Amino acid sequence: MVAEQNSLAEAKGPEDTVVRAMRDELARSMAGLRLGELDRPYFIAYGVREARSMEVSATCDSLLASSDSDTVRTFAAQVRVGDYALDNSNFLSMPSFSLGTIQPQFGFNELPIDDDYLEIRRQMWLATDGAYKQALEQLAQKKAALQNSTRVENLPDFSRESPTQTTEIEPPIEMKRSDAEALVRQLSKALGTLPGLQTSMVRLSVANGRSLYLNSEGTFYEKSQPLIALSAAASTQAMDGMRLGDSVSFYARSLGGLPPRDQIASRTEEMARRLTALRDAPLLDRYNGPALFEGRAAAEIFGEEFAPALIGRRKPVSGTSEMDAVMAQFGRLQAPSFAGSIGSRVLPDFLSVVDDPTLAAYGQEPLLGGYKVDDEGVPAHETRLVESGILRTFLTDRTPVDGVGRSTGNRRGTGAIPSNLLVQVSAGLGETELRSRLLELVKKRGLEYGIVVSELGSSSGTSMGEQALAMISTMTGQAAEGRGVLVAYKVYPDGHEESIRGARLSGMSPESFKDIVAASKAATVFHSAQMPRFDFSSSFFMSLGAEMGGSPSLPMVSYVVPSLLFEDLSLTKPSGETPRPPFSNPPPCAQ
Repeated sequence: MVAEQNSLAEAKGPEDTVVRAMRDELARSMAGLRLGELDRPYFIAYGVREARSMEVSATCDSLLASSDSDTVRTFAAQVRVGDYALDNSNFLSMPSFSLGTIQPQFGFNELPIDDDYLEIRRQMWLATDGAYKQALEQLAQKKAALQNSTRVENLPDFSRESPTQTTEIEPPIEMKRSDAEALVRQLSKALGTLPGLQTSMVRLSVANGRSLYLNSEGTFYEKSQPLIALSAAASTQAMDGMRLGDSVSFYARSLGGLPPRDQIASRTEEMARRLTALRDAPLLDRYNGPALFEGRAAAEIFGEEFAPALIGRRKPVSGTSEMDAVMAQFGRLQAPSFAGSIGSRVLPDFLSVVDDPTLAAYGQEPLLGGYKVDDEGVPAHETRLVESGILRTFLTDRTPVDGVGRSTGNRRGTGAIPSNLLVQVSAGLGETELRSRLLELVKKRGLEYGIVVSELGSSSGTSMGEQALAMISTMTGQAAEGRGVLVAYKVYPDGHEESIRGARLSGMSPESFKDIVAASKAATVFHSAQMPRFDFSSSFFMSLGAEMGGSPSLPMVSYVVPSLLFEDLSLTKPSGETPRPPFSNPPPCAQ
């Protein structure tokens, strides 16, 4: 396994067989690809991904799954016809809706893992030919649609960017599958013996690979960003049947980047004991008032509710009235956006937001969202999104949006996403001062107590059904009945605290962040593997594993966020029925 992993990440140089095939076939396509008197391609991009992964999981010292995939090499050809001002992208039509016509047409092929130059070129030729034919059809449909309507946004379809040449190779993660199995079995045994848990699981995955990208403008990159992810999840039920689930995750770019094993075990045990203690906590009926999000909870709520609104989005041209109706229906699933709000206040004046993929660490904490160039080869750079509460720009890829005509270098996977997103505070408070400020607001409102949230909790359960529902919720950016809160407390004026269970945030939106009245000096670093969201401006409908370039694993985002005190939020208890808990205790997990 190690030898094969090493072969994936070797810096192979300009004469590498795959790179040579990409250059030769792209040059031939740009020079001679034309159907009759129809348009030639004005832009072609090729992306190759070589990937090898390992995944193991266990519960109660028993393996659930253990796989070590063979090397896979895939190819994607992106073809644009027309010109930068008007091409075949940013258009939806009913006949091709399921094929993903928002982005310019792609051709996908699996390449041989042997470095057979002629066969690699043949597969590239087939993919390019198919993408070109679809692009011609799409452009014709788009021009016909525009004859009967006016473009809402008079923007180019594609931005001009300077060509770049980049190599960004990190050493592969070398780990024997037997060692991975031993680790997850050991951790799952310790987790499973803790009292009160119904289910538990430990999962470890390793992704190694190489990404190559070449376009007709002259941009080329070769990069690899290996990732190891270790997570432990558990679930239980309260006596009234409410399901409770939580997890703890560790991410690193190298095996040595993971915390020491005893620290992993300690944090896993802490998560499980906190979860079981929640079973006896009382339910929160209803609360309207100030709420303090501390540490991880602040980073989670900022990443889930506010950050998606910083992504530049563009409404595509629609081919038919039926397609307009479809867009209106599915548009309700899109994450909220600050579209049209550049120059408006979106945060209090003591907060600013910066996206910076050039950072490797925040203090002593490593950041995992960085890179030299994004998936379209656009150089990474700092983007000041919000300055003193005022929205200045959006994160974008090469599709221009209203107010932003050039890429910010944030295309990763299926669209633009944050990299390392930092919330900066100009007048931060200490944690004790922040608690005091909360109680001042409580007294001013005449409330009995305030609410402190320290963890939103896992967005995925341990069952396949729970994971599927969580994935749908994440991709749509919406969750039924608001976002669940896992760990929260009532804080009384005399300083004592009472745990609460089952609270859900109600009516939370990006607009809610204007009601932040204070933030802490210190910040928490929180890493998240970015799941794709439903978005008309992204290539959501394309195969999620076949986008141009990119990492073989989900892109990582690192959030650096202070504790946040909101002046007014609403929390409610969940509605609906809950299943009865088991009548007997579970059998022992391990002897």
